[in-house]
Amino acid sequence: MMPRERLEAGAAELASGCLALRQTDRVLVLTDEGTAELAAYLARAASRLAPTRTVVLPGLDDAYEASFAALREGIAAAAPTVVIFAARDEEDRLAWDERYWRLLEEAGARSAHLPALDEPSLGIGLATDYAEVARFTEAVTRRVSGARGIRITNGLGTDIAFACDPERPWTPFTGLYHAPGDGGRLPQGETFCSPVDANGTIAASVIGYPFNASTGLLDEPVRFEIADGRLTRLDHPDPALAARLRAWFARDAHAGRIGELALGTNRACTALTGNLLFDENVPGCHIALGHPFGDYTGAYWESEVHVDLVVDRPTVLVDGHPLLVGGAYAAPEIDL
Repeated sequence: MMPRERLEAGAAELASGCLALRQTDRVLVLTDEGTAELAAYLARAASRLAPTRTVVLPGLDDAYEASFAALREGIAAAAPTVVIFAARDEEDRLAWDERYWRLLEEAGARSAHLPALDEPSLGIGLATDYAEVARFTEAVTRRVSGARGIRITNGLGTDIAFACDPERPWTPFTGLYHAPGDGGRLPQGETFCSPVDANGTIAASVIGYPFNASTGLLDEPVRFEIADGRLTRLDHPDPALAARLRAWFARDAHAGRIGELALGTNRACTALTGNLLFDENVPGCHIALGHPFGDYTGAYWESEVHVDLVVDRPTVLVDGHPLLVGGAYAAPEIDL
C-alpha cells in the first residue's frame, strides 16, 4: 500500500498546484463507492483551501445514464467553480460525452478528470511539483517542435518511423488548470502532435480505453503493423484480445489511422503500471490510432475511435538525435 503521506501529498498538489484553489472557489468532488476512499483525500485537501462538497454517484460502468443524471443534479445544486471527477469509468465514456463538457462550460468551472484513480496515480503521479512538470513539458515541446522525422524503437519489437509536418503544432498538456474553463486529466505530463505518415511496428505494452481496465500491463505486447500511416495487421498470443482489437479498429474509415504521437513528460512516473491514466505520462511515448483531436493537432479528420498504445522504455530519435534512450530523457543540448 502507498504511504498515507504520499497520498496526502498528491491530493495537496492537485488542490494547490494543479487547480490553484482559492477561498472564493466552490469545489465539487464527484466520486463513486469504489473510489470514495481515495477521493476523500482530494476532498480534504480541497476543503483546506475552499468550500468543498462531495457527491457519491452510482457507478458509471453499471448505470451510465442514472449516474450522469446524479452528476448533472450535483453540478446544478453546487454551482461549482471547480469540479473534480474521481470515479471509475472503464470505457472513458464521460470524457467523450459532450453533455458533461457543456455543463462545465455553463458553470464556468475548471476541472480535473481522474477516471481511473488509484494509489500510484495519486501518490506518485500527482505527488510532484507540477510547476516543474509544466516547465519540463514545455521544454520538450520546444525541442520537438518543427521536427520532420521521429523514430521509436524498444527491446520488445517496436521500430517505427514517423514523418511530421513542421507546420502542425506540438501541444503541451501540463496539468495546470488555473483559469475558468481549463481542465483535463490528472495526473498529467505529455506533449503531442499528429504525424502525417508512419511506417513500422508498434509493440504496445498497455492498450488504452475501452480495453485498459481488462488488459492492464500486458505480459506480451500487442504488435501493430503500420504502413502509410494505417494499421495493416495486429497480432497477440491471446486470440480473443486480438479479435476484439481488430473489430474495434474496423469501426470506421479512420479508426486504424495514426492520429497521435505523444511523449510522456512527468518524471515522477518512472515505470508502467497498466493504468493508462498514469502510464501515458511516464517518460516514453504513446501512439494513438483513431481521432486526432484536430483542434490541438491541425489534423482535421474524424473517428469515433481513439486508442492509446503505450510503448515501454522506448528510445526516441528526433531528426536523428536522441531525445530518450531506454525511457530516459537524454538531450543535453537543451535545458531538460
